[in-house]
Amino acid sequence: MVRVGLVGTSWWAEAMYLPALADHPAGRITALCGRDPDRTRDVAASWVIPNTFTDWSHMLDSDIDAVIVASPNETHFEITMAALARHLPVLCEKPLGMNATEAARMAAEAARAGVTTMVPFTYRYMPTNQYVKQLIEDGYVGQPYQLSMRYFAGYARDGAYAWRFDESRAGSGIIGDLGSHWLDMARWFLGELTEISAHRDFFVPRGARPDNADYVPVEDSAVILARSASGATAVLQVSAVCWEGTPFGQVHSLDLHGSEGTLHAFNDWDKIQEVRGVRAGERGPARVLDLPDSVWNGAPHSPVHDTYRHVFRRTEAMTRGWLSAVAEGRAVEPDLAVGARVQRLVDAAIESATSDGGWRPTPTG
Repeated sequence: MVRVGLVGTSWWAEAMYLPALADHPAGRITALCGRDPDRTRDVAASWVIPNTFTDWSHMLDSDIDAVIVASPNETHFEITMAALARHLPVLCEKPLGMNATEAARMAAEAARAGVTTMVPFTYRYMPTNQYVKQLIEDGYVGQPYQLSMRYFAGYARDGAYAWRFDESRAGSGIIGDLGSHWLDMARWFLGELTEISAHRDFFVPRGARPDNADYVPVEDSAVILARSASGATAVLQVSAVCWEGTPFGQVHSLDLHGSEGTLHAFNDWDKIQEVRGVRAGERGPARVLDLPDSVWNGAPHSPVHDTYRHVFRRTEAMTRGWLSAVAEGRAVEPDLAVGARVQRLVDAAIESATSDGGWRPTPTG
């Protein structure tokens, strides 16, 4: 049995990691580390986790075989590097580091240690995106020309302080938080991205830190442009201040045009998740395409949040797939090398957005 230590006791840990590994046949979470001892004990009791820690280094030296790093961004580098030095497999949240230098060192250390790693770019695993990827590989759009993706959420509309909008803790704002997801998806769909340009906005003023210390607020909205090695272009729009009125408060949409056809995907995170397509030369609007059973993996089709729960708690997607790979001693993607590459794209976007908005090369070497 693989004994997993989890760093982090947030709502995300309870939504994603704890339920995903509650009944995995190859292992389970046996240690939990959090800064608040009462909160840590309460979460551990709820999930029947025998060992609790308030110091992650003590947890790494305990009887665990792998670690999940689900703590704020500024902690990722130190914890991950320490785990890799102990030859522990690591799943580390995105964005991987505070900057590309940290991420590159993490990926290099992972390669040296030769252990199974993962960065959880969750949206790869959702049925509509799985089907779009399959259609691209099957030649539905031919040579991709233009990709447009939009991620509209509203969790930053109230202006309250949140560490995700504190530069010293997050490293970046929405470009790293949501933008890293979309940059990963653009790479997944189009191939390597070689140039980045970006613009960022600060629409909602941020509240004071709990300790009243000064901090630098970071962006709540951004538009990222990308060019791929294949010649395709992408426009990626991400925002945390959009009101959508849906129960989950976010909407995803995608348009992909190519030499042989067009795809549109839409997910309202409530009742609708669909892919529409029209082949080059066909007349009439794009028609709804039937998503094959293989991309659903037995998940309910509605509401979308139930799809999400099933995908990440009952299938080999992400956390469960990582643990299976750890148990079998094999690699899995997206790993820390992918996470480091995406971090380079994030850094290029930030550099562009904070200066002239011009194109920044993102060499792969």
